Amino acid sequence: MSIARLRAFHAVALEGTIQGGANRLHISQPAVSQHLRQIEEMTDKPIFRRSGHRLELSPDGQVLFDAVDRMLRAEHDAQRALRGPDGGMGGTLVVGSDGPFNVLDLVSELRRRNPGILVEVKLGNAAKIWADLLDLRIDVAVIADSPEDARTYREELARLSLVALVPSAHPLASARALALEDLAGEPLIFRETGSSTQRLLGEALAGRGLDIAPTMVLGSRESVCAAVVRGLGIGFAFDCELNEDPRALGIPIAGFEEISTDHVVSMKAQQGNRLVRAVFACIGDVAQQRRR
Repeated sequence: MSIARLRAFHAVALEGTIQGGANRLHISQPAVSQHLRQIEEMTDKPIFRRSGHRLELSPDGQVLFDAVDRMLRAEHDAQRALRGPDGGMGGTLVVGSDGPFNVLDLVSELRRRNPGILVEVKLGNAAKIWADLLDLRIDVAVIADSPEDARTYREELARLSLVALVPSAHPLASARALALEDLAGEPLIFRETGSSTQRLLGEALAGRGLDIAPTMVLGSRESVCAAVVRGLGIGFAFDCELNEDPRALGIPIAGFEEISTDHVVSMKAQQGNRLVRAVFACIGDVAQQRRR
């Protein structure tokens, strides 16, 4: 039984006349009459009884009305749940990222425009976030140097430079810039396999013929920074990832300026999702704010 027929029946039951039901739905009276005839033909039961100029529900009609009323109320509740508190865009968006910094700038702009959207952010290394995107465990990914894949759509958010994280008391902390060769004799802290930072660093070391083994491998930028401030070695990060801890300084690495690009990525099949479209609509303003 079509939803249009049930809406017509529900409207007539509320208004008490076919014309009233038609006015309520903004459709013609003959269309409403046809919907009611089709319901009675399908059920083989009268759903209304005439009382003067008004229509009243029969016992079978009352049973049907109660069921349809619950259904339409549930539909209304579902629509309201997907709207924000002010009637604007609402719902839940799941975003994955290989770092908290650029993604939070994007989420901040998204929430400024659409305060009714609930955003869940999942963090992990680039390989994990990419797998989550392809498996539809997240709606949007913000990751460095996303692979080119015909199944996905992406736009550039920011360009990133690689820096060395040096303890503030280290002799190299006063340098304006460093070369990778300057670090060959230092205890170095690497990220885990699957990290965009580590991938770029590994490619650069191999390209320069530098065979440098780390003294420590850690699974997050936060743990790398914690190790650096304790004087355990020199780590690596992107320039946007630097925190305000004065015990660890970010020193530019020559030749690594804008070496990586953060992309916002979704599956092409998700481009029809209004929440996903809202994310991509924010990219231009976020990129402009970064350039200021």
